[in-house]
Amino acid sequence: MSEAMAKAERIKAALRGEASDRPPYAFWTHRPDIDLDPDRLAEETAAYCRRLDLDFVKSMPNGFYCVEDWGCALDFSEVARGGVAKVVRPAVSAPGDWRTLTALNPAQGALGRELRHLSQLVQRVGPDVPVLATVFSPLTIANKLSNGAHRAHLASNPDAVTSGLEIITDTTCEFVRAAVNCGCAGIFFATQDATHQAFDEAAYRRYGVPYDHRVLQAARTAGGWFNAVHMHGDDVLFDLLKHYPVDALNWHIGETPPSIADYRNSGGALPILGGLQRGHITNRDLAAAFRDVKQTLAQTQGRGIIIAPACVIRHPVDETVLQAIAAEIKSPA
Repeated sequence: MSEAMAKAERIKAALRGEASDRPPYAFWTHRPDIDLDPDRLAEETAAYCRRLDLDFVKSMPNGFYCVEDWGCALDFSEVARGGVAKVVRPAVSAPGDWRTLTALNPAQGALGRELRHLSQLVQRVGPDVPVLATVFSPLTIANKLSNGAHRAHLASNPDAVTSGLEIITDTTCEFVRAAVNCGCAGIFFATQDATHQAFDEAAYRRYGVPYDHRVLQAARTAGGWFNAVHMHGDDVLFDLLKHYPVDALNWHIGETPPSIADYRNSGGALPILGGLQRGHITNRDLAAAFRDVKQTLAQTQGRGIIIAPACVIRHPVDETVLQAIAAEIKSPA
């Protein structure tokens, strides 16, 4: 191919499993100093996209925007030093609290703040750069709301928790429809509880899958054409999630099974979003990062692949490392 493809077309070619002028790619990291300011976050993310010539943008809101409006008290102080945000007072403490949740208006509060960020970001990057809204699965939101007590509550009072999951799912679906309507190409659907440590497959089929599918269906029917599932963590329920109705799969490739080769050799045909190990980027190990790129392209023959990190790159990140990786991806094979 002699002419460079447009970014959105490059992504669409990858999602169709077709060849393109070069592999599409993207990187994302936390922005803890500005991620509660939707206008600054959109401005800085768009500038980051331009500097690194990204083919798409995954939004990077603070990871608790989805629970703030239900009353969680939060602490973000450790994120700037490479740590994680924490719930210091959960909105749900006892099983009966799930029944007190009420549906939220996505145009208001923290959800409205995030929709403003997404709308501004779509406008700033322009129509050729797909934007994915980061959306958490209902069980992941339940985890955040209760500071991890949801599993014990499911054991003691499953009906109460499922009543809460209904409200969470309805609210998330409304948010997803609004995000796609403001111009997002789809959602980056993060599942943080779909692991063998959190739930066995039977339990996740009962308490995860039906609600996950409703959110993904909301994205699809709203017009989302680039929806990815992020399987967060080790020992994920891959054999269950690999069948989700999405356009691409993202998991911690290189850190937890399966490898790309194992997935493809087993007949897995969905496009893959990933291939870069975060630790190599954080440790500024360019030789290892370049090996990730070469191995990923070799195992996919350069088709059905969008090169990206397995998960968010820990803050702070050295952009010169990302520039070097981008140059390696763009270099002729």
